[in-house]
Amino acid sequence: MYINSFFPITEADQAIWLSHYALRLPLMGPICGISPEEISSTLEDITCHIWLMQTWHPAIRRDAKKATSFKKHIIEGDHSDIEPYPLPSVFTDIPKIVIPGIKKRLLNQIARIKINPSYTETIGHDLGIIAIASNVEHLIPEFTARVEQSSNGNRVRIDFNKYGHDGILIESRINNGDWVFLAIDTVKPYYDERPLATGNSYETREYRVRWWDKSIAHGEWSAVERVVLGT
Repeated sequence: MYINSFFPITEADQAIWLSHYALRLPLMGPICGISPEEISSTLEDITCHIWLMQTWHPAIRRDAKKATSFKKHIIEGDHSDIEPYPLPSVFTDIPKIVIPGIKKRLLNQIARIKINPSYTETIGHDLGIIAIASNVEHLIPEFTARVEQSSNGNRVRIDFNKYGHDGILIESRINNGDWVFLAIDTVKPYYDERPLATGNSYETREYRVRWWDKSIAHGEWSAVERVVLGT
């Protein structure tokens, strides 16, 4: 039986869970020893967390894509008309910035709630902090791949859920080439930080994975995830 953590994997599901927790914490938190000051601080954390995921980061990524396209167009294009620089996103209702470590503080708070003498399973269900036992057998791994910015440039981040397995074996191919072994990963996420091949300004990278248990790859290949990596 696999025990599914209460904290969701995808950012869309995380936003829903965080919104629910923020709604119920002011009611359930004081019962389990969480002070009004800490509740207020947690709500600021959650507001910042959701805004970063749903507003700021998607906008910055769109800006980056526009900037890359504009740079290439100006340098390599053949259109005769002068075009203005693309303008960056403008944000309104920006929440208060908080110190780093939102998730760590949140999980620490939940751990303290669970050991409080007044904590009950009913409170846990109300807050959404009880892990779910699942009998579903995951024959094929599920994962996501997305491009993100790192200190060394763009890279591909691969997120997955192990569902009780040791890890996954990852294969990749570039620009519809041959599938090649990329990695065996037992700790999520995995980062593909390979540079672009010489002469390439961008690459289409595809990924597929299989389960990895006791040093053996097994099961069917997953669905293919595709990203475009460029500078």
